[in-house]
Formats: sequence, structure tokens, C-alpha cells
Amino acid sequence: MRSFARVKWWKLTRLLSAGFKAEYHLRYKTALLILGGTILAASITGCISYQSVRRLIIANLERNALLEVRERGNKIDRWIGTRKAEIEILANTPPVRSMNWPVAQPYLKSEVIRLKEFQHFALIAPDGSYFTTKFGRALINVSDRQHFKKAMAGEVYVSDPTISRTLKQQSIVPISAPVWSSSANYLYKTAEKPIGVMNGVISIERIAEVVGKLEYGAGTYAFVLNSQGVPIVHPDARLMGNIDKAAPSLLESADTNLANVAREMVYQKTGILLTQINNARVYVAYLPLEQAEWSIALVIPCDNLEKELLPLNILAAAAALLLTAAILAEIAALKLFALNYFRTRAEAFFHRLTGRIRACLQLDRILQTTVDELGTLLKLDRAIFGWYDPRQDTLEFCWEYCREGLPGRLGIFGVPGGPSGDLAARLHRCETILLHKTAAPDATASQENARIELTNSRYAAVPVLTQTNRLGYLFACANRRFATPDEVEVLEAIADSLAIAISQSQLHGQIQEELKLLEEVFAKLRRTEEHLVQSEKMTIIGQLAAEVSKDINNPINFIYGRLIHLNDYIKDLLDIIRLYREQYPQPVPRIAKEIETLDLDFISEDLPQLLNFLKIGADRIRQIVLAFRNFSLPDEPNKERANLNESIDNILLLLAHRLEPKILVVKEYNNLPPILCYPGQLSQVFASLLSNAIDAVNSIENSAQIITITTDIVEDSTGRFIAVSIAHNGSRIPPENQDRIFDPFSHTKSLKDFTGLGLSVCYKIIVKLHGGRLTVESPVQSKTGGGAEFIVELPII
Repeated sequence: MRSFARVKWWKLTRLLSAGFKAEYHLRYKTALLILGGTILAASITGCISYQSVRRLIIANLERNALLEVRERGNKIDRWIGTRKAEIEILANTPPVRSMNWPVAQPYLKSEVIRLKEFQHFALIAPDGSYFTTKFGRALINVSDRQHFKKAMAGEVYVSDPTISRTLKQQSIVPISAPVWSSSANYLYKTAEKPIGVMNGVISIERIAEVVGKLEYGAGTYAFVLNSQGVPIVHPDARLMGNIDKAAPSLLESADTNLANVAREMVYQKTGILLTQINNARVYVAYLPLEQAEWSIALVIPCDNLEKELLPLNILAAAAALLLTAAILAEIAALKLFALNYFRTRAEAFFHRLTGRIRACLQLDRILQTTVDELGTLLKLDRAIFGWYDPRQDTLEFCWEYCREGLPGRLGIFGVPGGPSGDLAARLHRCETILLHKTAAPDATASQENARIELTNSRYAAVPVLTQTNRLGYLFACANRRFATPDEVEVLEAIADSLAIAISQSQLHGQIQEELKLLEEVFAKLRRTEEHLVQSEKMTIIGQLAAEVSKDINNPINFIYGRLIHLNDYIKDLLDIIRLYREQYPQPVPRIAKEIETLDLDFISEDLPQLLNFLKIGADRIRQIVLAFRNFSLPDEPNKERANLNESIDNILLLLAHRLEPKILVVKEYNNLPPILCYPGQLSQVFASLLSNAIDAVNSIENSAQIITITTDIVEDSTGRFIAVSIAHNGSRIPPENQDRIFDPFSHTKSLKDFTGLGLSVCYKIIVKLHGGRLTVESPVQSKTGGGAEFIVELPII
């Protein structure tokens, strides 16, 4: 990433207006008259210049060396990452997941041959016992190994070197990955424990070979430290240690310079420093590895890095001879002073531009501010920002600054003749390019406004690469000679600042999305809490209902049992009265008067009917109490056989107060065999579906409110099922809601009106608990003339 501090000040001056340069000349002449320099001042200035340039060159050499070390270190990191990925992939293969060594052994042996980097593989059980591709079952245990513990904790881990317990006296680097159950859901692996560990072994010699490829000229060497500062790869084998063979940490080295380097490496820092190790001045470049808890360092002899200072030293000697000319030295010193001031002003000018670019977080404002400020401050004819589409080989100009009097050029532009695939390369070379709008121009637009010509030496196109890898281009066009290498370098610095601002804008957008998601999570948690409270209330009501039904059932049984005897007694009394009337047709006047007053004939006819009605009512109360009790009692731990037709009739009996008199229930039952199930939970499902159907038919004004219940036996390729259909001609379910109607908390009722199970719980009972199917169809024309139909299918076992 460029910054203005790294762009030479004299390159900045070429983009400034003439007025600013005139101000520079005035200040220079004033400084020349005031200071009037001396030979001493010129000499001091020359020494300072030499030291500054020397420091700049050394800093640049150090930076280049560190970049090269980082690039090669990244290759080592990628090599280790590749090995980790290979182990993780193997851990997720079916043979390894089976945790069956006879199944996994042939596969792992073939992978040892194919991958080549590993000496052997091991499959470790949760208790630490394991099998290897080299020796089969091992007689030792690795449950105390750090790599085994890390893998069992769910981490793909690269261990420090250790002495192999299988390959005696051989130093190895184990790489371990957790083996998950094949039935585990990937999203919830963190909540489960691995069923084993997949382990691959790399020899320390192979690690040393890979590290040894890191070099920077003759005499360089690389070494690797673990998190405790102990060398695990080093040219001096006496310093190397591992888990089983302790070695002194370089943090405790008698060489303080080496200890300081080790401390920086242990702290996972990246840098390069000049120090003295083993009585030799060397540069040490160090950086941490991402794929292991290690840091790598490259020791570079001082001469390898500073050999490029020879031309500077020769130049300094020549300059010392020229410093004898006092007047020339004075002029050089004054000019340096003036130009240093000018450099500050020039940098402030462009820092102000980048400050305005980064001042806002909205992408539109950032890009529009960029082109406006760039065009205004640099006196450009046109400044444009556009996105490059590599598939279509087109540029979409979205934000633009135009000098007054020039038409706009927004839209999608491409080269004539269609995509050629080399538009980006031509822009990089600043070739003359004629771009046309890919879409037909508007009827009101002239052909001139539908094209733009980018002329060589009069424009610059600087790429802007965002974090999303979307490639943009910043164009600067002028009616003068433009786009020299120096000017392009300064524009690249501006483009880099723009890329940072775009990244900040994208990060701001991501934060806003995360905040929105967090609000949704909080809302769902609140709904969950309300649902749990309501579910707890329903549980308590069910328990109370079971107790109340038991208390009611006892007196009802008592009444029902006594009604049978009462009916017999009254029948006997009526028979005696009838016999008396047959034997004594002419009763005495007093009895005749009482018979007439009481209307004995009516009582004789009505009393048996009245007793029959009482018996029917008591029997209905018994049925309701029994259905209520069966509905509210918890299910037994094991499934039992139940008749679904009877279960549905019991639910209809409980809901009778909501059905009469305007709702017609059509029952189309077929003979069903008893099914093995949890009767209470199925009763709750049918009660919820019937309650929803009642609400649906009550929600619309319809002359005929019909609920149709159909039971039947169906067959398909998966087996035989009992199908229960509950259809109604009430309100329909919108198509957009049908796909998520069984999701948790998708019901549209408020919790105040919610009295049954949610459809998500019904779905869980039918599908998860009973292995059945629950589907919905809306509208349903064939049965009820609209509305919806819920179909429950339960396997016949």
C-alpha cells in the first residue's frame, strides 16, 4: 500500500498548478538572500544529506528484504496449511469416519503413497489408542499428547516436534484433525465431541528441508522457534529441542542480541533489525507463521544487504570534493531548505485531498468526492471512477467530474466489436482507446455522447482493488500532456487511499447489517421467551384438567350407576299403578280427583323419557370427561396402539362447543387398524389442526362453513401409511407462507389467542417423533371449495 510519505516530493510537484510553483520561486530567492550560506553550513548539510539518503536506502533495502522473506515465509505457511488441509480432508472421508481400521487402513496407505509428504498416518480412538499405516495397532497410548488433546477439542493442530513413540528416536511433527461422526450436522459440530483423531506424521528433516529453501544470498540461514523460544529447526542441531527432548530457550541465551530477536519472535511480531550474533553484524528478518504456533527468522550477513551502498559511498566522496566550492555549497544548502519547505506544502496539498476522500462512510459520497476533488484541484477535463467487468470486458462509469461545458459520460462502455479480453491490459499501457456504450444510445442523445476517447499521453487509468476483489478504475483525463510515470505514481497513492475508504465504507455496511441481524435475534429471543411462558401455562392447565376430570368422573359415575336402578324402580312403580288401574277402574272420588290434578297419564308417559334423557346426559358427561382425561394425561414412555378414528371423535367431542350450530363437520372414516404411536401427542396435533380449521372458517363470511375429516390407508414406494386429512373452506394460506408455515414461531395468532400447539411442534411430533409426513395444500377445490387441507400420514407398524 502506497502512502504519500513514500512518493518522492518532486514527483508531487508535477501535478501542481503554476501559481503554486511561482510561490516556491519567491520563497527560494528570499531564503537565498537571507541565509547566504557558508562552507561550514554546506558541509554540515552535505553530511546530513548523506546520512539521510543512506538511511533511506538501508530502510528501502530492509523493506525489500523483509518483503522477500515474508513472501517466501508465506510459501512455507501455505505448505503447512496444505498439509493441515490434507489431514482435515482425510478426517472427513467415509473410511476414516467409520473409525474401523480394517476399512480405513487400505485407504490411508494409498494416501501415504499419493501425498508423499507424510511418513505415515494414524487413526486415534478417543481413549488415545491408535493404529498406524506403518505398524498397524500400536501398543502405546497418546492421550497425553498435546496434538491429540487439541484435535479432540475440535481443532486442526500442528504440534511442536516430538520423539515418535512408534518410530523410536526419530523426531517428527504430528498434524492432527478431529474426526466427526458422519451423522453430525456441520453447523453444530462445536456442540459435539469428535469420535476420534486423524493424525499425519511429517519428519523434522522434511520441515528443515522446506525451511532451508528460505535464503537471501550466500551465508544466510533460517531457523524456526516455537512459542517458548526453543529452536525446532536450526543449522546447529545442538540448539534444537522438542517436546520430549528439552532444549534451552533462546530467550535465556547469554547472547543478549539473540535473546532480543527471540523475544520479538515469541511475541509474534514481524520485522527486520540489524544486530550482532556470534561476533558478526547481521540483519535478522522474522515473521510469525499463521498455520502453526511458530515464528521463522532469516539471518542475512550485513554485506549481502549493504553492498548496494557502494555507489552512494562513491557519490559521497565525490560530493565532498565538490563541497570545496563554497558558493555552490551555499546554493545547494539553500535550495535544499526551500525545496524541503515546498515538499511539506505539496504533501499537505495531497493529504487534504485524501482526507476529504476518507471523511465519509457512504460509498456514493466517497467516490463522488474523489472525482470532484481530483478534477478541481488538478485542473482536469474529466475525472471518472468506474467498475471493470472482466467477463464482459466492459467499464461501468458510475461517478464523474466534468469540466464546465463537457457532456457527461456515465454508463457501460466497451470497445467496438465486442469483448476482446485485453481492455485492462490496454488501460495499463495507456494506449489510445475508443469506448462505445454497449447499450443503444437514447433517442435524444447524439452519437458523440455515446462514446469516449482515451488518448495516449493525455489520460491515466489507475486500478483500485477492493477487499471484495472487485476491480475499479480511477481515470484522470486532461487536455495536455499527462500520465508520466511520476504522475501515475501519485495517482496510485490517491487510488490506494480511495481503496481504504471503500473498504471502510464496506465495513460500515457490514456493521449495519450485523446490527440489523442482532435486532432480529433479540426479537426472536423475545418471541421464544413468550412462547415458553405460554407453553408452561398450557402444561399447568393440562395437569389441572387431568385432576379436575378425575374429580368430576367419580360423582358422574355414581349418578350414572344410580340412574340405572332408579329407572328400574320407577318402571316397577308404573307397572303397579297400571295394574291397580286395571283391577280398580273406578277409584274412590278422592283418588280420582288427585289423578286428574296430577295428570297421571302424562306423568306415566313423560317420566321414562325424562329418566332416559338424564341417562343420555350423564353418559355424554362421562364421554367428555374421559376424552378430556385422555387428552390431558401425559403419554407413556413407550408407544402403544390406538385407533385414530376414536381419537379424532374424542377431540371433536371436546371441541363441540365451538362447532355447533353453524359449522358442519363431514366425517369420511374408513376402517383403520390400531397404530403404534403416542396417543396423547397425536390427540394434541389433531386438536391443534381442528382448532385452526375452526378459526379459519370463522374468519370469513360463508353461508356453508364445512370441515371435512377423511381417514384412509394409502400406499407408496416407501410403505403403507394411515392418512388423516383435515380440510376446510375457510381462509386460504398465502403461497409465500406455505413454505415456512412449519417453521418455529411462524403462526400469525397472538400469544393471547394461542391455545394449542404451534404447527412447528405438530410437524416435529409427526415427522421427528413418529416418522410420518405433515403437508399442507391451499387452496383445495376438490373437497371444500377453497380454504386449506392438512394431511397427516403415519407409517403402519
